[in-house]
Amino acid sequence: MNKKVYKKNKKVVKNVIFVRRRNHKKLNLSILFVLFFIFSISTFFYYLNVWFFVNSTTPPTIRYISTQIGNIRMIKSENSGFVPFSTNWKSALLNQHKTNLIPQKKKILTEKKSNGSDQIIWHGSRDKKEIALTFDADITPIMVDWIHDGQVASYDDTRITNYLLQHQIKATFFLTGLWIELYPKETSELSQSPLFEFENHSFSHPAMISEGCFGQPEIPASQYPFEIEKTQQLIEQYTHQTPKYFRFPGGCYDQADLELVKKEGLVTVHWDDVSNDGFNDNEQDIISNVLNEAEPGGIIVMHMGSPVTNVPQTFNALPTIIDTLEKRGYTFVTVNELINPPQIVAQVTPAEYLTSLKYFKTPGL
Repeated sequence: MNKKVYKKNKKVVKNVIFVRRRNHKKLNLSILFVLFFIFSISTFFYYLNVWFFVNSTTPPTIRYISTQIGNIRMIKSENSGFVPFSTNWKSALLNQHKTNLIPQKKKILTEKKSNGSDQIIWHGSRDKKEIALTFDADITPIMVDWIHDGQVASYDDTRITNYLLQHQIKATFFLTGLWIELYPKETSELSQSPLFEFENHSFSHPAMISEGCFGQPEIPASQYPFEIEKTQQLIEQYTHQTPKYFRFPGGCYDQADLELVKKEGLVTVHWDDVSNDGFNDNEQDIISNVLNEAEPGGIIVMHMGSPVTNVPQTFNALPTIIDTLEKRGYTFVTVNELINPPQIVAQVTPAEYLTSLKYFKTPGL
């Protein structure tokens, strides 16, 4: 009787031990499955962000973060036709989000030429009363998101270009690649006019210097070539012009940046006449800035943007600036014309040419 009880108890003990081992294995398999799931999701989002960047689109994760920041910092006006920012919108625009984690696109986009320079051109010759009017079209990734979200109506103030066309005023536009991608049709239409010249102003208007530049987005130095080459490709595609000149975002650079511009076959062109039209609500201040600094061979820097946000008085100041400079005897030229004036070739009539032949003698006679 006792022996049977002993065997039954022993069997029960064995069963209990067996069940515990099976639960332990199930727990290990569950952990492995969870880890594999997390790894798969992380890999998916990594390559998704790579794909978006390679195709020049703001990655969805960064767009979501930027949108949330924008929703906190900005408010919409009750007037549906006017969508400004809250009182700190200027700070929000300057404090751009960083894009350090975006992978670099290493493909060479355009053929590089050997006529670049590591020097900066600030102005042209002082011998002639010629002056170059330039406009920077600054667009950063967060500004693109503001367009898509309806925070800003447009960064293309067509009043500026229409006025230039109407009055036959030559101008040079330093375009960012993001501006071209926002307005490809407008870029192509502007290129139809011989009055306008289009040059390179980077792709996303970053701080191309390790110390930062006026709060612009910071990117790794390895991405600088892409910033130049991608915009070079876009300008060639939509204007059929090959840019010769590059302008650093915010005017910030170091010697390594200048050497990169030279390597890319371009020449750095900045300015000697600052309008200070960015975020400036004082029309007269902009006019005075330009006219007080105007000199023969000067390069004026202004901006193409939104009349509601970043360049509220640029167009309003433009007619007075142009009229006054013309009355002072200035002629407006493109940057390329200012730097490389056309050579004057003497015109000879057929009669003069035949007469000149009489003074040549046949060799040996």
